[in-house]
Amino acid sequence: MGYTTGARAALRTLSAALFVGMCIGAAQAGATPMPKARPYFSNTTLLPPMPLPQSKLPARQFPTPIGKPLSLVPVPIENQRVFPPAGNSKMCVLRGWSVEVLESVDGPGGCGIDQPVSLRSVVAGGQEIGLTMPVQIECSLAQQLDGWLQDVAVPAARRELGVSITRIRTAAGYACRGRNNQRGAKLSEHGKGNAIDIAGFHLSNGREVTVEEGWDGSSAEVRFLSSLHKGACERFTTVLGPDADRYHRDHLHFDQGCHGKDCKYRVCK
Repeated sequence: MGYTTGARAALRTLSAALFVGMCIGAAQAGATPMPKARPYFSNTTLLPPMPLPQSKLPARQFPTPIGKPLSLVPVPIENQRVFPPAGNSKMCVLRGWSVEVLESVDGPGGCGIDQPVSLRSVVAGGQEIGLTMPVQIECSLAQQLDGWLQDVAVPAARRELGVSITRIRTAAGYACRGRNNQRGAKLSEHGKGNAIDIAGFHLSNGREVTVEEGWDGSSAEVRFLSSLHKGACERFTTVLGPDADRYHRDHLHFDQGCHGKDCKYRVCK
């Protein structure tokens, strides 16, 4: 074999060996398992997520169901009808409310009122009760009337009739006249603003109980008016109803007149 031929043979042998080595290396590399992934740590600060874009479409409106109206709970009497005095005027303080005392009334023939108050309504049972006719009476009588309404009239209406009083039918307050409207008679307590006449009561159920018809009316009306009459006899010095005489057949008369030497005697008819 010549030099040239031997060199070529040696080159072919070397190339074959290199090829075989590369194949073996590739096979070993493919057989070696890949390393497991490791968590990535860095010093990067994570920002809060971006807010989602708001829809420009209007929100769907659902109809609100119609319910019963709210029940109006009455305000406590102490906060309901307390009037501040105007200037230096005096106040007639009643139970939980007050009314301004007006200038004294000086009428003819002994008529007049020392501390008059004008009432268009009263407060009792946590609500305002109107008067069908405004009355002007003495402050002390208004205080007695207030107590009678609170303790007698309003509870009796609820107990006997199951309703509340909404208005009071007033027949007379201050009036400069003789007793029973008789000419020449002794001055009536009405002439002093010291008497009030009540003819009936409007109720929350729309009815009206009058003294004239209810005095001998249904059993509930009789019990109601009898309770008012009896309770008044414990507060006023004079109480006259339909059983007193023909002059009082259609109303209840309350006054604070003086009876007897010490003014402690009471008239209840």
